[in-house]
Amino acid sequence: MAPVPSLRWFVVLVATLALFLTACAPAVGQDGHIDARIGSSDPYTWDPAAQGDAGTASVLAQVYEGLTTFDADSNVQPALAESWQTSDDGQVITFQLRDGITYSDGTPITAQDVVDSWLRLIDPARPSPLASLLADVDGATDYLAGRIGRDAVGLRADGDKVIVNLRRPATYFLAVTASPSLAVLPPSMVGRVDSTPPTVVSGAYVPTLPSAGIIHLSANPSYWAGTAPLDEIELVTDFAGTGGVQLFTQGDLDYVGVGAGDASWIAYDPELGPQLRKTESFGLSYYGFNTQVPPFDNPDVRRAFAEAVDWDRIVTLAEGTPATSMIPPGIPGRDDGDHSPTYNPDEARALLKDAGYEGGVGFPEVTLATYGVGFEETVAHELEANLGVNVRVEALDFEDYLQKVAVSTTPTMWTLSWIADYPHAHDFLGLLLETGSSSNTGRWSNAEYDALIGQAAATDDPEAQAGFYSQAQDILAREVPVVPLTYDESWALSRNGLMGALQSGVGLIRYAGLDWQPGTGR
Repeated sequence: MAPVPSLRWFVVLVATLALFLTACAPAVGQDGHIDARIGSSDPYTWDPAAQGDAGTASVLAQVYEGLTTFDADSNVQPALAESWQTSDDGQVITFQLRDGITYSDGTPITAQDVVDSWLRLIDPARPSPLASLLADVDGATDYLAGRIGRDAVGLRADGDKVIVNLRRPATYFLAVTASPSLAVLPPSMVGRVDSTPPTVVSGAYVPTLPSAGIIHLSANPSYWAGTAPLDEIELVTDFAGTGGVQLFTQGDLDYVGVGAGDASWIAYDPELGPQLRKTESFGLSYYGFNTQVPPFDNPDVRRAFAEAVDWDRIVTLAEGTPATSMIPPGIPGRDDGDHSPTYNPDEARALLKDAGYEGGVGFPEVTLATYGVGFEETVAHELEANLGVNVRVEALDFEDYLQKVAVSTTPTMWTLSWIADYPHAHDFLGLLLETGSSSNTGRWSNAEYDALIGQAAATDDPEAQAGFYSQAQDILAREVPVVPLTYDESWALSRNGLMGALQSGVGLIRYAGLDWQPGTGR
């Protein structure tokens, strides 16, 4: 949610948050009561079309609603749409809106509002970092490039129906519609919610302007599913020095994400262990190359770099799970093959020699850009030791990270963590690597690869689809535009009695589904 990486420019900002709550003056409900305090992160934007990272998506998913949503098992469920129909050829999906749905101010939610919200992602003047979510919509890519007008895009409202025409029978598109990026922005909020939270929402909660490290959420009584059980929620976002585990132990948080390192000891703690939760996480951390800049435009150079690093050892020593492909376990379309590079320093040196850089002589300095995945210094050391190349690690601010990396004119490697916008292989192989995708950070392009991604999208046969994706990953292994590193784990502490606090594989919790068991709670 990725990613932007999610992104969603992608990155999973699982919060181990901190706050000296006694120093704060939090906002509270009218009766002074807060129903739950949840560890969170500050959104980079309040505009669903402009968001691109998982931390922002996790907040905006409570404020805005889309046609569909994911349940805790990552299955698509109706939301603003009560039903949908797909044509026999798989290229037309018709969504039926629920009767009487309104925004929080009582204004009706219309099918045209949905179309307008979606078109904002591919607005040529201000495209979304996740514009490629709509790449399968007929005409979307041409509109984004300024070649056609918005009326030529395959999105239209027909009364209380939203009709989507696809350029190919993308069997995963229904899941795409559950992405927070495709949630409905009230027309009255257009142009007013970049850095300021909305006063009118389509989702379950109305936010207040963040202050003192807290975002306050009040239940929307006009929400289509009824007022949420928890009326008042505080999202604690400040990083002022106290760990999230300590805040949970003190009773200051009811839910907070924790890292795998903390989870390893929490599991044995008699008090915290029963409150530790692990959920399926469709997350991947990987390395990539700017393939448009020499010498990384040469696949032999990229292979040399990939084979000169013992990726599995690095991940294993950090108690992580080495990635064998770009598709995490549990994602439809994933095969069981190992598509990761083999550690082979001798072959790596031979490849670099064939590329004209024997022993690293004459090789330009490489920048390894990071916003904090964590293995960069080790990777740089192994590349220098095995290839004789000079790699400079540069830590960048996340907010500007991918924009800077994507336009770099120097040889650049980069790191990224990506959590699925929707649970399908296309979110990793298509959205991240198909030619022209807005999330294709390294700007790699391969016609044979694109053809296989298109064939996979067009079939609803799971075995055939997995076969196409497997062949596509064989090309990745040969061309090495990216190197899969590790599969991300999702751990959290959740107060006993708090029901519904289960993340879907795409890293989202629906706060509208939270409630306390009788006799528990604040």
